[in-house]
Amino acid sequence: MEHDGVKEHVGQCCREYRAHHLGMTQKDVASECGYSRENVSRFENGRNDNTVIFLWYVKHGLLNEYSIEELVGW
Repeated sequence: MEHDGVKEHVGQCCREYRAHHLGMTQKDVASECGYSRENVSRFENGRNDNTVIFLWYVKHGLLNEYSIEELVGW
């Protein structure tokens, strides 16, 4: 999978995890991370690869739902 495809897939997994397992909004995530809601939206849509936002999802259990292989599409 190309780099942009990986970013899009990771973002999609994070978006689904946030909405279905955490019940949080992008605004909630942004507030906890110290970023704007727009920045979280760009991350979830694969338009940026913000490590801090990604690590927020990992901290909140993302890897309990998805393996690394599933996240990167291997």
